[in-house]
Amino acid sequence: MSLKSMLGLDWFDLVLHLGITGVLVAAAINGFPKPSEGETTASLIATVSLVLLGVRRHFAVRKLGKPGNTTGEMAAERLSELEQRVADLEGVDARVAELEERLDFTERLLARAGERGDLVERKSP
Repeated sequence: MSLKSMLGLDWFDLVLHLGITGVLVAAAINGFPKPSEGETTASLIATVSLVLLGVRRHFAVRKLGKPGNTTGEMAAERLSELEQRVADLEGVDARVAELEERLDFTERLLARAGERGDLVERKSP
């Protein structure tokens, strides 16, 4: 199971999100004279980052599938779509086989008619 199917985000998006969060947390910890202020700000940044990640995941999952679908439901829906496409292709395969039979029959009729001389060549003007 891929990261994108679980979170709706690929590795690049996740690493970028975590990298930016890490830089902001480090800047908050080192940017304040009192350690407690930096820790509070870093906690706030981490919380906002997690909420933002949740929002991004929500919209990414909605883009991948129908709203409210879990990844399992999306996989089941995708499987049913693929099964429908296979069934359609099998139907097309049956039609092609029928057309091959008709073409073969027509070729045999034309060959018999040519042997008997029933076919007359037409010359174009």
